[in-house]
Amino acid sequence: MILVVEDDPQVARLITLVLQRNGRDALVVADGQTALVHAQKARPEMIFADLTIRGMGGAALCSALKSRDDTKHIPYVILSGDRDIAEKARVCGADDYMGKPFEFDDLMRLVNKYARAEG
Repeated sequence: MILVVEDDPQVARLITLVLQRNGRDALVVADGQTALVHAQKARPEMIFADLTIRGMGGAALCSALKSRDDTKHIPYVILSGDRDIAEKARVCGADDYMGKPFEFDDLMRLVNKYARAEG
């Protein structure tokens, strides 16, 4: 399962559709605090998270997950239209980042790079 942390319903639906069409399960949450709980309980294969989400932002969520022994191994990819995305990803400890808007092929390239093979 891939955790998608995105508060824009259209973007979340699009990511979920692309993942499902490529044989992946996705769980979408809209805020950082809920994502933190799900990451600790469900241990997703990877996390895609927007920087600007309600409550705990994407960078704070990333820092929180990367500072915990039980979640620091989960690949974390920031999705954002922010022009400082690379720097913000580096500072919080994200494994990678992808700018918005993005191509579906780029999304799946990151999934194939970071997510464990299902089965």
